[in-house]
Amino acid sequence: MNNVLKSAILFCAASVLACSCSSEKNHEEQKATEETQTVELAKVELLQPENSLTFPGELESFYATDIFPKINSYIKTIYVDIGDRVKEGQLLVQLEAPEVESQLSEAYSKMKSAEATFGATKANYKRLLQTNKTAGAVSANDIEYAKAHTVSDSLQVVAATVHYNSEQQINTYLKITAPFDGVITDRQLAPGGFVGPGERSVVPILKIKNTGKLRLHIAIPERYIAEIEEGKDINFTVKSFPKNTFKGKINRLSKNVDTKTRSEIIEILIDNTDGRLMPGMYATVVLPAKRNEKSLFVPETAIVTNMEKCFVIKVDSNKRTHWVSVQKGDKTKDKTEIYGDLKEGDTVIKQGSDEIKDGSIINISPNSN
Repeated sequence: MNNVLKSAILFCAASVLACSCSSEKNHEEQKATEETQTVELAKVELLQPENSLTFPGELESFYATDIFPKINSYIKTIYVDIGDRVKEGQLLVQLEAPEVESQLSEAYSKMKSAEATFGATKANYKRLLQTNKTAGAVSANDIEYAKAHTVSDSLQVVAATVHYNSEQQINTYLKITAPFDGVITDRQLAPGGFVGPGERSVVPILKIKNTGKLRLHIAIPERYIAEIEEGKDINFTVKSFPKNTFKGKINRLSKNVDTKTRSEIIEILIDNTDGRLMPGMYATVVLPAKRNEKSLFVPETAIVTNMEKCFVIKVDSNKRTHWVSVQKGDKTKDKTEIYGDLKEGDTVIKQGSDEIKDGSIINISPNSN
């Protein structure tokens, strides 16, 4: 009986040991399988993509000004109204100021009077000089007096002429002409209204805008400034003509970064000779942007972001993984720019995951690039 019991005990012990060995072996095989996951790899590429940046903007006229009078006067006639196209120098408004006209007439009379007086004194001086050819006929004092009188009268003519020209210039202010080719966009006063410079008239008589050329001012974020080139063509659309694409050209760069918005203002010049576009229209601008230098790109899915850091999983020649910290840059259709300890040609796991531990061994899928 004792022999039978001993045999049973030995058999049970052997069975337990065999089960334990089998379980440990299965665990090691499962662990090895987990450590050698099969993943698809992708190459780190050095690219110089050309992006299209989209920005909102509002069309502005190349020139725009409010028409105010230069002197106190009354509106006599307004020759234009809202929507009228005008040419540079065209008469827009006729003002009237009786006192200005009378001052001009007075200045003209004084100028002519001074010219007549100077003519008489000048003729008298010439006669004295002629008479002085006869010795003792005219005293030297009379000749000096006539000469001084002639010079004085000539200066009176100069002063009267300057005064007349000044009054004549003021009189031209009664006619308001177009400062440039454009369109009248507003008329706020009517004939008979009193107008004047400064605070006498805070409302302009007319508003005029040049619509043959338009411009757009766009704020470009600092990160894209190096990609914007002066003279480059751009495309834009407006809500009024959703099926049409219009063209413009980058005309000016402000060469200054606004510290509040971290952006630079650029100006886009638009030819609008056909008059289809109007100031104030909302525009959506597409700017071509191309880096001056190439940079590293990986598939967007290769980048892993967790609570600790942003990284890609690099795979070395021994199929061992390495977490490499990176910073994201621009995006293309399916790739993202990265900055980190990587170089062109390195291989990374295409579908990154923080479940793939740093330093683990992986299997490479035959579908890898």
